Amino acid sequence: MPNTPEQPRHYRIAPRYLANSDSDGSEAVQPLLDAGWARSRDQEGNTFVASPDLRARLAHLPEADGPVLWKISAGPDAFAPPEWLVTFDYQAPPEVVADFTTAFADAYASGPSAYLDHGGRTVGVETCLGLLADEWSLDPTTPFLTYRSPDRFVRLHVRDKPLEHEAEMTGATERWLFEAGAPGQVWYATASSRLPEHLLQALTTAVSDPAPVHRSMRRIDLEHLAAGATATPATPTPLEFARISAATSRSTSASSTSRTPPTPPPAPVGAGTAATPRRSRP
Repeated sequence: MPNTPEQPRHYRIAPRYLANSDSDGSEAVQPLLDAGWARSRDQEGNTFVASPDLRARLAHLPEADGPVLWKISAGPDAFAPPEWLVTFDYQAPPEVVADFTTAFADAYASGPSAYLDHGGRTVGVETCLGLLADEWSLDPTTPFLTYRSPDRFVRLHVRDKPLEHEAEMTGATERWLFEAGAPGQVWYATASSRLPEHLLQALTTAVSDPAPVHRSMRRIDLEHLAAGATATPATPTPLEFARISAATSRSTSASSTSRTPPTPPPAPVGAGTAATPRRSRP
């Protein structure tokens, strides 16, 4: 028999922060394009998106060296260094990035005061208190201030020491470091000190959202799915659909037969009684 290659199936993977990154990253760029930002590409195949005033930028860098795939930044002037930087590595699900770019596009539409923090470093008190209210716990085993999600698959590390702004903008260090995933399959997101509080909250929500995502996967892909993730077929295969249809048809037929009372014999002519009416099926 010929060796027929296995066809991938569509699955819903939950929670999404345990899904792989094999998905089209264009949905992370689309919220910015919808807001009127301009897109360009370099010769290597990297994508760049900039706001009309060039103060805000996104870079998608599949051909760059290093683990960082997404860089998102904003500053007070088109030619000045950025005020803050957010990054996602190459294993981050693009749906997570899309949630953050959506929040960023909304903030940009409200003006510079909504996406720039002119007060300096963001302390993040509201964000951290929100995590504790959502039953996150403090982890005393790390050298940082670390918060863990209830399922232990998402961690937020906070560096509480002074950091050089230039070092943060080059990616040499970061104020906020998110780790998400099972051991050995962890992806990262970072944020610098001056990211406004509401965008930090949006980033935290995006990273830790357990909503399922769709992935096209083969059996071998399922075997390498992160521990703790669940995969549910989005649609049955043709064979499964035929079996379900046949079972449903048999069940419906048997149920209809059992619920329909037998037809009574006709009344004798001249008996003076009406024939018993048949009950309608429920």
